[in-house]
Amino acid sequence: MPVFYCKQEDFEGCPYRLIDLGKPHPVCNFIKLKAKLIINNEFSEIPRLISRACVWIKEDETRLETIRSISRENGLDIINYAKVDDMLFCLRGQFQGREVKLLEKPSGGSIFAKCQVPNGEVFNIQPQGLRRIAKGNYCGEFFIKGIENEEKAIFSENRANYYGFRAEVEKKNDGFFLKIFGESKEQVDDFIFMVLEQNLELMRFLAGPRRTIH
Repeated sequence: MPVFYCKQEDFEGCPYRLIDLGKPHPVCNFIKLKAKLIINNEFSEIPRLISRACVWIKEDETRLETIRSISRENGLDIINYAKVDDMLFCLRGQFQGREVKLLEKPSGGSIFAKCQVPNGEVFNIQPQGLRRIAKGNYCGEFFIKGIENEEKAIFSENRANYYGFRAEVEKKNDGFFLKIFGESKEQVDDFIFMVLEQNLELMRFLAGPRRTIH
């Protein structure tokens, strides 16, 4: 897990600010404590943790919740809101990380949706393994320096799709230019700042209590 530094001027009484003589700045321990609660499935304790935090952390948690709601909406509403011929993002199976076309929604007692990859191959998958992809045209940009970082560019594109955004990668002479599309400028900017610039791994931090899928 990356180290997060506290650079707030008003830190009196903050329970998460730690002094480490080996670090250039005081360390913020909030993320580490929150991660421990998530790993231990103690989600009911997270609001109390946030309530004791500084204003900056509380504002950041609000931004996290915005991205979380986008991911939740695009993940749970496939059956109700996705339409036949919509392009979706596949989360699991042999076509994980690919955009696929929805051919049929579950019906007649079946728990599977039927999808198609660009080469024409058709496969079945449970709706929980799909994400809707944003159709909005609000665009944000992020540059990944270095032509050797193609794998990082593809991974960043997949993370954007995972959270319900739409991404395009364009190769340049000195790196990769990533465009992120979403329903609002605020949502797109928050995703770029928190995931691409701050490198927060939100798959784990945005998780809720695990539910059994029957």
